[in-house]
Amino acid sequence: FMELAKMLGGEYAVSKPLVDAGWFEKERQVGFSGNIVKPKVYLAFGISGAPQHIAGMKDSECVVAVNMDPSAPIAKYSDIFVVGDMYEVARRLLERLKVFKS
Repeated sequence: FMELAKMLGGEYAVSKPLVDAGWFEKERQVGFSGNIVKPKVYLAFGISGAPQHIAGMKDSECVVAVNMDPSAPIAKYSDIFVVGDMYEVARRLLERLKVFKS
């Protein structure tokens, strides 16, 4: 996901559970208790759509979300919602971007 963010000229961010688990620093957290972001495009891989997270990204211009659960709350806030495996979708997107950039 970090490579994908870099290739797109963006930054990566995470949800509160990943910060709470100690995997990422709090500065990378999006949400009510983290950062409020308003990018042109917000890619949400595996984000369920907890209200605290939505509060941190709801003003993004375009939200593209990928989640295995077709009824995930993030779908209501997404301009594009993909039901699928976040790792597979990210991998395939990265492959296609590499082709376009070469």
